[in-house]
Order: sequence, then structure tokens, then C-alpha cells
Amino acid sequence: MADLKSINGKILMVNLTTGDIAVDEPEAAFYRKYLGGGSMGTYYILNGMPAKADPLGPHNVITFCPGVLTGGAFSGASRFSVNAKSPLTGCIGDSQCGGNFGPALKWAGFDAVVVTGRADKPVYLWIHDGEAELRDASNVWGKFTADTRTAIAEELGESKIRMACIGPAGERLVRFANVSGDGSDYAGRTGMGAVMGSKNLKAVVAKGDKKPEYADAETVKAIGRKGAESFKTSGFPQMLKEFGTSAGTEFLSGMGCFPTRNCSRGSFDRVKGLSGETMKKTIGHGSQACFGCVVRCRQTVKADEPYVIDPEYGAPEYETIGMLGGNLEIDDIAAVARANMLCNAYGMDTINTGAAIAWLIECYENELIPSKAVKGLDLRFGNPEVLLQLVEMIGERQGIGDLLSKGLEACVAECGAATAEYAVHVKNNAIPAHLPQVKKSQALAYAVNPFGADHMSTEHDSIIMAIGPAARGLGLDAKRDLAELDHEKVRMVVYTQYYYSLLDALSLCMFCWGPGSLFSYDDLVQLINAATGWDVTFWELMKAGERRVNMMRAFNAREGIDSQYDRLPPRVFKPMPGPGAGQGAHVPVEAFDDAVKTYYRMMNWDDYSGVPSVEKLQELGLDWISAV
Repeated sequence: MADLKSINGKILMVNLTTGDIAVDEPEAAFYRKYLGGGSMGTYYILNGMPAKADPLGPHNVITFCPGVLTGGAFSGASRFSVNAKSPLTGCIGDSQCGGNFGPALKWAGFDAVVVTGRADKPVYLWIHDGEAELRDASNVWGKFTADTRTAIAEELGESKIRMACIGPAGERLVRFANVSGDGSDYAGRTGMGAVMGSKNLKAVVAKGDKKPEYADAETVKAIGRKGAESFKTSGFPQMLKEFGTSAGTEFLSGMGCFPTRNCSRGSFDRVKGLSGETMKKTIGHGSQACFGCVVRCRQTVKADEPYVIDPEYGAPEYETIGMLGGNLEIDDIAAVARANMLCNAYGMDTINTGAAIAWLIECYENELIPSKAVKGLDLRFGNPEVLLQLVEMIGERQGIGDLLSKGLEACVAECGAATAEYAVHVKNNAIPAHLPQVKKSQALAYAVNPFGADHMSTEHDSIIMAIGPAARGLGLDAKRDLAELDHEKVRMVVYTQYYYSLLDALSLCMFCWGPGSLFSYDDLVQLINAATGWDVTFWELMKAGERRVNMMRAFNAREGIDSQYDRLPPRVFKPMPGPGAGQGAHVPVEAFDDAVKTYYRMMNWDDYSGVPSVEKLQELGLDWISAV
């Protein structure tokens, strides 16, 4: 389709069972409606996966989707989404990743990859210059993620390839195994690495030089330059370049929002040892940028002692510092960086890893885990050595690590109902390092998000704590503080969920395109129209974001997942003990229940089940879902 701009018009369809590779060529209207990312991925999953399929079986469908803007020479356009039925949650699985694979896939001639079936031996998919082939991956099966990248590059004789690959955790079906995009870039949540492992798919590798063609290239360049200029006077993005996401560590602990001792407290008295400043001063090794991005937020770290830390695996992000550091009462940034390196080498989500280890330690402290089950482990908070031991045991699925690898619900089922109090998750997806006891909007967002607790699916409370252009541009004009959870907070969750869902469909980075960042809402509309030649409005784009959320909830409903799963862990309803800024903070039960009901009604979903109504699906052009 020669009239398409900014996209290739080709979706690669791969059947691993038969080895067949085909190309789907959707009409331009399809791209305008679904855009890419998790929206396009969920479309293909709903249409290609039978209901109630085993997430680790051959009938699951896994997709790798950039967006219509991916690969352009402007900041924040490097990402891609990985989607499948999650083996961790049973819901739609969704995870995004930065780096360079997304642009490489687009330049190789394809807008997405859709994979079905299961290979009878390990394979990797090699995509180059409009062609694709399956190749034997037996020689890289079992290798860590960085070693996989090196070995495949050497085999192909290509130095400029990019890939999405898994490590041993994905091969061993650790339920929260992730997908490595680059050394410091991972599609971390919902166990997409385990889906790849179940299919014997070690990697998707891409190389090409087919750069995007635009309807109005000069306007695209101008918007890219505007973002670079905006960065010079930006606040948070400049902090990200200096320290990465670890910049917020001390601030969030100071406001009582930092996970400490298995999310039972919000302030860590030794948080200075985990700060971005400490990390940079002691083990810092520079920074990296995703393709074309001025922010350059990806930090690297390096050390030889007391822990060997390979800079190839990047530095711990804020979420990792929170969940492998404060959540375990560990204040040694080098130990946390080593644990992060091990998680990245094995290919495991650091959030769920930290939550599982914290659950184990607290259960052991309360004599709910027999000593014989953890023989040889010095299980206690504040012990970095047991953290490192357990990360490897989970990655290898050895000893108690085998149980932890299955996720918190499996842990509770195995060890008894009394341990449920210490399992801090939503839909079996561990809550991230922004405590909902303090950030009340996150309490609602974590509960209702289609793929479980996620801190990147809505804006946080701060957007309406002081009303400015970022809030008003989304129709938010009512100021609220952290402690409130009323209908205005619900409205904030709804509107910002639409916007963040739009960014995920477009595969744009929120550090560049989030509310109040480098670009404005008007910039986004202008850029899409200049790139594609369309005439979209901001209204149309927000409806695209809403469409993605509703597709994901409709998928969940088809799999038997409804409002009963939109619940928070018991811990967040109890006042946090002191000392610290979060003392006494908790989620009021009645306010939370009211907020969930109000959210369903604002979304035009069924009051009882939380399932999108037929009329809502019809309004969004999704009436086809009833047939699948």
C-alpha cells in the first residue's frame, strides 16, 4: 500500500508449530483505529486465541508491536509492547520496553510480529530487510540474556542487530519471566518471557534500514527539535538524565510512599544508601539513550567488589531499588545492583521477585514457613546475601525458589491461608514501589487495571494537587490532595488512563510524552498528522486509548475474570506504623469500594461485573468482540 506513511502496512504472522510465515496487510483504517502497541496486540490475540487457552500452551498468541510513530527521529519513539495471555495473572498480559528493538523492527519492514503455536525445538526469528526466517536456537538455549545477544550476533555476522530475547527464567517458565530488549531495557511485567519460553522461542531479531517516510517531514523534524529545546528547561526529565528513575528514591521515602518491609511501611530510615546520588557516586558508569532520545535516562553501573556488576545489564531503576532494596530493608545499593543484574541476566521481573522474597521472609518470621523448607537460608530483612541467593534460586527454580517462581497466589495456596496477609499483589501481579496507602489514586488504578497492579497505566495524584496545563488539557480542573479518594480522583484515573493507554498504543515514552513533559497534547496531534497524513483530533486519540482499555477488559471477561479480581491486598487497608511520613496512611475500605463502583459507571461498564457494556463496545467500534 504505497499511500501509507510512517508505517509499512505489513504484519508478520508466524506459526511456530508449522514453521509457516505469512504477512497480513491491514487497510490504513486499521492502523488509524488501533495505532499499535497493546491495542494492536490485543486485537490479534482476541481474534487468534481461543477462549480459556492455556497461557503456556501452543494456542496462546504473543505479539510484539511498536506503534505508528516508532522509529522516528524524535524523543520517546523507541518503544514496543509485548502482549499475550499472562501465565502469571490469567488476564491479558501487557508489558512495554524501550531501547532499540522497536525501531529496528519497523526498519526491517514490519509494523508488528504475531506468533502462534509452539516449535518442537528452540528457535529464534530472524527478520531483515523485509524477509523473515526461523533459525535453530539450540546453541543459545540456556544462555543469559546478554550472552544470547552476543552469540546470535556472532552467528549472523551482524553487529547492528537488535533483539527481544529471554533468559533461563523464561525457558524454565518462571511465571514473571520478562523479555529483554537491550541490556538495560526490559518488558518486565506479566510474564511475557515465560510465554516465549513455552513456545521454544528464544528471540526475535531484527535489522533493517527502511526509515519511515512521512507525509510532512519538515513538521516532523520541527516537533523533534521542539522536544530537544524543551528538554533544556525541563525539570524531571533533566533529573532523569542525571540519575535515571532513581532520582525519586529519597523524595518518595520522604513522603511515606517508598515500599519498606514488605510494603508495610512507607519510609526507610536508611534510604540514603539507595539514592540516585549514592548510586552514581559509588558504582555509576555513565548513561545510555533509547533510540533518538534526548533524555538519556538509562543509567549503567559497574563494580568488581564486593559484588561483580556488569554494566551490560544497566542499573537498577526506581522500582527495582524499592522492591529489592527498601522492601527488604536492604540499604546497600551495590547489593541491589547485583541482584538487578542477576534478574536481568535470568530475565525476571524485579518487582515480582522482590515481592515474593519479602513474602517469604515475613512468613518465616511469623513461623508460617517450616525451617526444613528453607534449609541453609538466613531469612531475615536487611540481609543482602539471602536476596542474592534467592534471586538465583528463583531463576534456576531450585528449592524454595521453585515455589516463589510461580507467583504469590501459588505461594499462598501451597503454604496456607494465613500467609495471604503478606502477599501484596493485585491479580497475582505484585504492586509496584508507589504505595497506594499514600497515593490514593493508585489504590483505584492498581485494582481496576486489566493486567494487575501497574504504576504506568495512569498519572499519579500530583497532576491534580496543583491544577496546571497538564491537568486542564485533559479536562481536569478540581484540585485534590493525596488523602482524598472521591469522584474527582476517579475522574482523574479515568481520563489519565485513557491518555496513558493512548501512549502505550502509540508506543511512546511517558518521560517524553506524559502530561507536562517535553511535548504538549497539541504536539502529539500535529506529529501524528504530519507523520501519517491523517487528520486526527485529540478527541479521536483519547477514544483510541479508551478502546485499548476496553479491549483488554473484554479479553479478561472472556477468560472469566471480572470485578471479583479488582481487589487490593489486605495490607493496604491497615494504617501503616511509624516512624516516617506515611505513619497512619491507609486506604479507607468504604471510600475504595465507592471509587470502584464510580469508576465502573464512568467507564459505562456493568455495575456488578465490571465488564464493558455492549453499548460501550459498540460505541468504540468493538462490536466484533462478541463474535470471538
